[in-house]
Amino acid sequence: MKSPSDSISSTSQLRTKDYIYLGLLRFFSSLPLGFLQALGGALGWLAAQARQSRAARVIRRNLELAYPGNDAHWYAEMVRKNFVHTGKVMMEFAKSWGMPPEYSLQRIRRVHNEHLFHDAIAEGHGTIAIVPHFGSWEVMNAWLSLHVAPVIMYKPGKDPGVDHFVLQARGRLKATMVSTDESGVKAVFKALKRNGFTAVLPDHVPETSGGIMAPFFGINTLTGTMVPKLIGRTGARAVMMYCMRVENGFEIYFEAPDPDIYNDDLAMATAAMNRSVESVISVDPVQYQWSYKRFKRNESLPDPYSRQANSQT
Repeated sequence: MKSPSDSISSTSQLRTKDYIYLGLLRFFSSLPLGFLQALGGALGWLAAQARQSRAARVIRRNLELAYPGNDAHWYAEMVRKNFVHTGKVMMEFAKSWGMPPEYSLQRIRRVHNEHLFHDAIAEGHGTIAIVPHFGSWEVMNAWLSLHVAPVIMYKPGKDPGVDHFVLQARGRLKATMVSTDESGVKAVFKALKRNGFTAVLPDHVPETSGGIMAPFFGINTLTGTMVPKLIGRTGARAVMMYCMRVENGFEIYFEAPDPDIYNDDLAMATAAMNRSVESVISVDPVQYQWSYKRFKRNESLPDPYSRQANSQT
């Protein structure tokens, strides 16, 4: 089976600009976390000033769709705060990738509802952590590797230098990275059948063959079905998992998903997964990755991210 690291296995495949990205990431990871968070927040604030940028328009449109009926000031303030949070997160990721796992562990101040994690593993049918694009999710990897050896699907991005840096970081953990294709799904399935552990980001827009329409903030949106299908085939337990920034560190949270995620009806189980994601986002909507076009494939809104759609809201 080909793993994501096979295509980025050595620096001999990197281009000049990839070395530049690597150098910048290594430089930033050497700086103090507090400084990086301040820098990231400042860069996010600057980015928010370009209110007609593509990212700003996508963030605002997502907020309009998820939280309709607010006034213009509320949306503008939420967009600004989301940019600031995202800037901090990017710097936190660079720091956690560039430092030994012990560094991240030392900054985890508390784990909430940890018993849900251990209870799921103790059932013996495999465990799926549902991890939305919320908070500072990369920081959790070091903690997970204390307890399990996760099998995680990973799709290389557009920048090989960044991918090389990320895979080097994850190589220091006990995680096994598998491709986001049929072979990767089979590897996850086998791991769960052995009472293994996987973490899944549930809020990507899948290919049509890999999803169904399910309500997300009241809009029937194409949603990936891998988690409900894995649960149905393996009997695995699911837990919601996320990480939030606090003073001088981070806190990890576990929550029980909506019980209908175990329903035999795929549509009901997928809708329950979306409700579970919504529950996490509601903790602090500012910390969700609203820059992603989550609603681009839906049943009721043709081209929801067009300039015309934005201007009509």
